[in-house]
Amino acid sequence: MTKGKIIERAKTLRPVENFKQCGDMRFWVDGGKIHTQTYIWNLKRLKPTGYLRELGRIITYHKCASPMLFKPSVDECVYQCPYPEATAFRISPYCDYNKELNRHETETIYYTGDIPEEIRNREIEW
Repeated sequence: MTKGKIIERAKTLRPVENFKQCGDMRFWVDGGKIHTQTYIWNLKRLKPTGYLRELGRIITYHKCASPMLFKPSVDECVYQCPYPEATAFRISPYCDYNKELNRHETETIYYTGDIPEEIRNREIEW
């Protein structure tokens, strides 16, 4: 998948996260620079998601600068998404290091549902 196609898909497939301090409520979160930043280290809540239907869970693989640092990026989750109708994803904060692949692997959950206009219109930065 090309950079352009990943950016186009990232407009309709956005990260979400559950926040324990809000009663485990799920929010749309800022994906940051989708290729060069890990979005899970500094989660910025944007807006509650409302109802999202889970499509499935898969193991996703993420580049590894160090076996000790898990740094997933949005583009990796977008690229590996097997569900054309997915509109949201949430990544497990727990991962394993796959020495043979030199990659971290984790479970990613994909959802479908409505993306609010203000989330859909947020700029995608590579």
